[in-house]
Amino acid sequence: MDLTPLPCPEHPDPYTVLDRRFVYDSPWIRLREDRFQHRKGAVGRYAVCGFQRTACGVLALDDQDRVVLVGQWRYPLEAYSWEIPEGGGEACESPFEAMRRELAEEAGLTARTWEPLCFFHPSNSSTEEEAFLFLATGLDATEGTHAEDDEELMVHREPFQDCLRRVMTGEITDSLTAMALLALQAKRSGIPAEMDPALAERFFQRPQEHPSAGRARWEALDTP
Repeated sequence: MDLTPLPCPEHPDPYTVLDRRFVYDSPWIRLREDRFQHRKGAVGRYAVCGFQRTACGVLALDDQDRVVLVGQWRYPLEAYSWEIPEGGGEACESPFEAMRRELAEEAGLTARTWEPLCFFHPSNSSTEEEAFLFLATGLDATEGTHAEDDEELMVHREPFQDCLRRVMTGEITDSLTAMALLALQAKRSGIPAEMDPALAERFFQRPQEHPSAGRARWEALDTP
């Protein structure tokens, strides 16, 4: 069943950008401050955080319907977190290429079948970051894990239904993991919804082949 698009105003963008300036730049994140005027009259400043890499994750399921989880200490949270394998895709690689690499590095696995599962914006009030989530099945072992020098990882397999319960109890809080699990549960529940083909193609394209409007704004700015 086709969905009618949600309504959108005729002129949806109420902002006039007066100027933009870089505040901070690093290999991972960048921060700029925009000065704007709203069409209702307000004048203000908006801080926007940009991510240099593409957020990617993979819900890897084995033949016993167990989810491959990776455990690690999350520095900003000061807490230990169990998550699906995920990472930041480089500018030179597609989300698929990034997650095939991350699944091997973090979990020591390859997958025979990959399919786009979900696309979303993790925090659209402060960043233009995009997240691409895959479903991977037909898992095979590869040569060990290759954690980076600043990573200490544990790998664990947990039944899919138990993972869902841990999301609902608040034990699993990582946004990519929660979205992947809930998206697959929706598909299994028979909700008739197919991803737009043009969006599905982006899972296998490199960022420069499909620059989002939010990411493209950075290209006109000079770094500090």
